[in-house]
Amino acid sequence: MGFAQIDGPDSYMLSRVAESLYWMSRYLERAENTARLIDVHQNLMLDSSPEISEEPRLMRLLNSIDYRVSSDELPEPEDILKTLAFDAENPFSIHHSVTAARENARQVREQVSSEMWTQINKLYLDVHTVDPDEVWGDTPHDFFVAVKHGSHLFQGITDATMNHNQGWYFIQVGRYIERLTALTTFLNVQLQQNEDFADNNKGNEYFEMVAMLKSVSAFEAYCKVYNPEMKPDWIAEFLLFNPEFPRSARFCADGILHALDRMADVTMRHKNQRVNRLAGRLQSSLSFDEIGDVIDGDFHDYLMNIKRQAFKIHDSLYEAYINYSIEAALK
Repeated sequence: MGFAQIDGPDSYMLSRVAESLYWMSRYLERAENTARLIDVHQNLMLDSSPEISEEPRLMRLLNSIDYRVSSDELPEPEDILKTLAFDAENPFSIHHSVTAARENARQVREQVSSEMWTQINKLYLDVHTVDPDEVWGDTPHDFFVAVKHGSHLFQGITDATMNHNQGWYFIQVGRYIERLTALTTFLNVQLQQNEDFADNNKGNEYFEMVAMLKSVSAFEAYCKVYNPEMKPDWIAEFLLFNPEFPRSARFCADGILHALDRMADVTMRHKNQRVNRLAGRLQSSLSFDEIGDVIDGDFHDYLMNIKRQAFKIHDSLYEAYINYSIEAALK
């Protein structure tokens, strides 16, 4: 079992504790992301013309969370959306993610504040005690809002009640890695070919792009930076490179690097270790790349490269802080 030094020479954190905090954060972010995407999808379908087929939008939704289903075997839309919300056995479902987040919090109960535990337990009970048929037939929107607000409230409580030490930084890294990988998957599905970057903001295309921004809670923020005109290249630029929007790729990379640098400080490790170098390289590219060059090149490959770098950061984080050998710790 590995240990990571924290807050002084006589205080240590078990690597299993760091791992649980990291995954607690990732699973909660995942649940909130899935709830947001399904909620926006449902609202978009209610506002759409009856002649528009739901299947293409449903496939985009499923692909946006990496849930692969053959279009030839696609279940009824209502059935698959209920599965993604309530199926405890489905690893892509909100129910599964909230359960996993709460279980990781339970394993490190002594590390989280009582307020954090109360909030994540409340969210867990809210998800577990609902009747799926009743919720779906009445107000599914309220259920998704409750999941989103429950996640946001937990993040706020965490920031306000937990020591901002190594454990807190593991929570930040988990949140931003999950958010970054989810964003690259989402953008790749929504804007996956260069020809999609056409200046077409009429009719259904306009509302599709509004829904795209709302799917990442970005509509109001985007309009404040640009304007209500929807242009795919503007959307891509905002979601990739804006340094101030909390769900942009650039903001996530900044958050990952800052958390890793602070972790290196409190554990007295050198900031030049591999995980910090990988995070610095990603942050640098997202700071200086320009959307014109990205669009002129291979947009899909650019997004997948960001995702691969996030995976490498995850792997290196494990090597540096969770699965490291005693010999490595003594260097």
